[in-house]
Amino acid sequence: MENDKELVQKLFDELSSRTGMPRIDFSEDNSAALPFGEGMLLHVHYRAEIPEVDFTVPIGSVPQRKKASVYERLLSANFYWVGTHGATLSYQEDLEEVIIQFREETANLTVERLQSVMEGFLSVAMEWKEKLAKIIEGADEEEESDDEIDASDGLDNGGAILFEV
Repeated sequence: MENDKELVQKLFDELSSRTGMPRIDFSEDNSAALPFGEGMLLHVHYRAEIPEVDFTVPIGSVPQRKKASVYERLLSANFYWVGTHGATLSYQEDLEEVIIQFREETANLTVERLQSVMEGFLSVAMEWKEKLAKIIEGADEEEESDDEIDASDGLDNGGAILFEV
């Protein structure tokens, strides 16, 4: 499995050199963190036993008085992954934070696919950070458009990586 980890590291290194995003160095527990957008943090974890790469972004905490209504909206968005473009919304109880996650198998991963997945996922994470804030504020959720693309296919944002450099 070490060869798989080395391959994944090489893909991230190549993506870094192509795009100028900071280099991701996996720790001994196969995880790394990368700041992006406005104060957001992408957690990346390589899981050798599957093998896959997991992407996780904390998107906000929910006040106690709003939990029931917010969680209902999050559960609805998770239904067949339609409202999350293929990602999953969850509540991380120990941190009392809503997170969004996406998994990508490494079997046929290329640098182009990695870039597409990361750009798509980060776009969705930023979108959901905004949506969560609106839901908490009591604003109506924006209607989903029919032409939105599933994150597993990658969202095209013109090739721009959304990381702080």
